[in-house]
Amino acid sequence: MARFLFYDDKLINLMMQEEKPCGGSAVQSFAWMMGLLEEGQEVYVMTNSPGNKSLKEECSKIKLVPMYEPNKGLRWLRWLYYRLPHTYKGIKAAKPDYLYVGIPAWTSFFLGIICRMLKIKLIHRISSDIQLDKRFRKDNSAIHQFLLNQGFRLSHHILCQNNYQLMMVGKKFPDKSAIKISNPFYVKSQEPVDQSSRRYIAWVGIYRYPKNLKMLFEIASILRNERFVIAGKESAKTDTETSYYLEKLKHLPNVSFCGYLQRDQVMPFIANARFLLNTSRYEGFSNTFLEALSVGTPILSGVNVNPDSIISRYNLGIIYNDVFDLCKQYASITPELYQLMSDNARSYVAHNHGYKLMARNLLRYLSEMDRIPYRSNNRLIKLTDQATHA
Repeated sequence: MARFLFYDDKLINLMMQEEKPCGGSAVQSFAWMMGLLEEGQEVYVMTNSPGNKSLKEECSKIKLVPMYEPNKGLRWLRWLYYRLPHTYKGIKAAKPDYLYVGIPAWTSFFLGIICRMLKIKLIHRISSDIQLDKRFRKDNSAIHQFLLNQGFRLSHHILCQNNYQLMMVGKKFPDKSAIKISNPFYVKSQEPVDQSSRRYIAWVGIYRYPKNLKMLFEIASILRNERFVIAGKESAKTDTETSYYLEKLKHLPNVSFCGYLQRDQVMPFIANARFLLNTSRYEGFSNTFLEALSVGTPILSGVNVNPDSIISRYNLGIIYNDVFDLCKQYASITPELYQLMSDNARSYVAHNHGYKLMARNLLRYLSEMDRIPYRSNNRLIKLTDQATHA
């Protein structure tokens, strides 16, 4: 039995009975945690304090390690004299075998140093393709990119969501233990949905630049006979383009907003949608894809967000080049084709993303790789394939 410590300040938002907004990386981490618990592992979480809020019943076996107070200390200096010492003491007290970081960032370098000092194996899960290429510099400084890369070099294992990420890790960090392993999917069972009740096209996300609300507006403007329902909330740092098109969307007669959804509201919302629309400029592997596919809701997505070509390869929806291409393909969908895509969607998730299966694959991979003192890249890829398809 191994002990895993998950490092994520937003994970507590999913663990509380009264949920708060959080990103896809926290959703994915939560599924890993549930899978590891089912496999008999110990799970700890370093996250924000829940205060007096009650935790979900399924989280009763998870041990909480308090994260630093975000507003404590002097700005710019608090990392050195407060946050890092606090983090070190918390990790040392938990005594994990593995530290899991779901959103690699500049802080990964310091977490890597802590793990080396305490002889803990550091696992990084790549949350977005841009963390591995030049796009990262669009919103981050050169020093942040340098520290992120040093963090990857200090890690023991790097988990990738798609082939592009695995390829980039192999190029930039050829001596690292890396694997492409599917996102785990954890959700309580859902009631079957009558296809006739699917009456709208759903869009889910935080309103920010990568989600491309401009494209969403253009699609909704042309497909005026279709109803669009948007679920989400504004980001703390909303860019000018997003704000502009968010206001324009509010004036379209075929668009409505339902606000931020709790986790137990997301599945019914997507299940009653005819399609899930994705307009993102880039993604790693969107958790909303798994949520949609699990209830038989096909996906409409641009060519930049088709991880490992699963949507086109398994006929799980439509991949479009631009707005007009989407409209052309959308008009050609027959009831028979729609039913086929819906059936394919359920089958794909059941056979490729079960959280218990993914946890077993991860544990098998870690066990195999930790027994190898030196890992050449060729041997690494071979073991990756074994672990992924076991």
